[in-house]
Amino acid sequence: MKEKKPNLRGVAALIGNARPVAMRQPLDPDPGVARSGVEPGAWVPNELGLPPDCPVTPLGVSGNVCWFLDTIGQLQALAPPYARGNLLALFMGREKFLYWAWPKKVQKTDSIESWRPEKVAEAIVGACAAKGPWNAVEKVRGRGAWRSEHGGLILHTGRHVYMPLPGDGQARAPHLRLAPEPPGHIEGWVYPTRPEIPAPWPTPIEGSENLATMLVQLLRSWRWARPEIDPLLLIGWLGAAMIGGALDWRPAVFITGDKATGKSTLQEFIKQLLGDALIQSVDTSAAGIYQRLGHDSLPVAVDEMESESDTRRTKAVLKLARAAASGGLMLRGGDRHEGVEFQARSCFLFSSINAPPLEPQDLSRMALLRLQPLPKGQARPDFGDLETIGRMILRRMLDGWPRLAYTLKCCKDELAAGGMDGRGQATFGALLACADLVLHDAWDEARLKIPVEGDLVNLRDLMKPSLMPEFEDAIENWRLCLHHLLQVPVEAWRGGGRLNVGRTLELFWKGPTETGGLNFGEARQQLELAGLSVVLDGDAEGARQAAKCWLAVPNQSPLVSALYQGTKWGGEPGTGVWSSALRQGPCEQLWRARQLRINGPPVRCTLIRIAAIYSDDGIMAASAVEPGSDLVNTPGPDLF
Repeated sequence: MKEKKPNLRGVAALIGNARPVAMRQPLDPDPGVARSGVEPGAWVPNELGLPPDCPVTPLGVSGNVCWFLDTIGQLQALAPPYARGNLLALFMGREKFLYWAWPKKVQKTDSIESWRPEKVAEAIVGACAAKGPWNAVEKVRGRGAWRSEHGGLILHTGRHVYMPLPGDGQARAPHLRLAPEPPGHIEGWVYPTRPEIPAPWPTPIEGSENLATMLVQLLRSWRWARPEIDPLLLIGWLGAAMIGGALDWRPAVFITGDKATGKSTLQEFIKQLLGDALIQSVDTSAAGIYQRLGHDSLPVAVDEMESESDTRRTKAVLKLARAAASGGLMLRGGDRHEGVEFQARSCFLFSSINAPPLEPQDLSRMALLRLQPLPKGQARPDFGDLETIGRMILRRMLDGWPRLAYTLKCCKDELAAGGMDGRGQATFGALLACADLVLHDAWDEARLKIPVEGDLVNLRDLMKPSLMPEFEDAIENWRLCLHHLLQVPVEAWRGGGRLNVGRTLELFWKGPTETGGLNFGEARQQLELAGLSVVLDGDAEGARQAAKCWLAVPNQSPLVSALYQGTKWGGEPGTGVWSSALRQGPCEQLWRARQLRINGPPVRCTLIRIAAIYSDDGIMAASAVEPGSDLVNTPGPDLF
């Protein structure tokens, strides 16, 4: 009988999973007793003016606020007055060190009865001053993944910091060796101690050991609108979410589904995979999210992001997710009338029954995953040990980091070949590349094809922008602005039959010889009631007159402001941002600038070429884009 070899990697994993039992160790002598041969208060100050082996680390100063790492590595800010209780919190667990370093003696007996808070404050504040100005946003890295100075991956799990060992040669090594260190001041960055989140699996995961491959089949037990790619995109989000802080671009996902689609079960599934590394909330605010995140780069899941009449809170959360995608710096007012800086580097996941109104800039940063009703009586899937699988996914993302850049480039090139724009390539390329790291050991060009009903289909064909709902409403800002101007009802025309600007221009385009058509004077008179006008370019007359005309839109006008009231182009009464929005379109093809007289003194106007809207070859014409073409950001169906 052949002797079975022991599973040494499994033994190593069990050892790596072991956690020490927390115990408080006596580090300092009792009051009045010498420490390392030095009597209380008799120490020689170091270059910062502190006693040797001070358990509190000064970081620097910002205004009148001093920053420290306390005795257990937490980030603390200390501001005047430096009360005894604040100092005690800073030296928590090391109170006896205070008795030794700054003793307060009884005069008659020379015994030590306490410690001197004014001397403690004097020393530690002076040490911060010696360190100089310091900014937490620029120097603190909380829990999550970060990129090292040399492009490697760093992981902070709250109680440990995993650093790439020197000399690893990450670009060539098949696996990234991890060296856990205690949090603290490391390579110019501060990694503060935080509540622990799941650590990576202690040994490399490859081949049949990769339990993450089970997720594909498990996720297919839900009914997706795109069953071939939606499970893959969600797996990619899980991988990206675990290393979000190290990515150049952090994609978001929005899951929608009615009752009986398994949405709640899916949310539980994601939570079990990510564990405490996921910041999960229901009906939250942007302020609540960034206060909870702090300096972390952990993923954020927001449930019940429903479409409501008052969308201000929802828009603020989406704006935060938009900033997090690129890691943009956000400034907020503080309770002391001081600016508060915040930099989000998290991957966001939203879910709701009905998605709220999404701006084009939001749609370009996320994948829309739509759940369909499950068959009646379908049993809940058996998740298995998702905690273990989650840790394995994290390990695979760390080990696969050296090949991520090339894998991402291949995916982006494939999507670009299908007509996807740069922002779409960044979002969907990141999801596909991270999914490849989770599921496969090495890159293979063959995975640019996906099996669909027995046939292999290129990703460029399966993910054409014209076939994806993420791009259906991705209309440029200038088109949306012009669409609104053409379609909004005009209050001054309530008594007539032509209730919007677009209808008037359409009848003017038909010409006076057609039934119901308008001539130049009639159209001009009608439009001036709305603060607009038409301008004739040349001497064209009759049926072709409209082809030489322009719609004049004043840059500043109370009447035009009323047309844009309540929109992002409205601005203040009498002024607005519609002119700058309209001028984002192609110059001369769509617009030109001119000073005109409309209902009063001359004003600066933006002229919109009417033929650009209504001619067969106009850039706004519905026939300019064939249904199912590869062009994106197109006007879609007929405006009227």
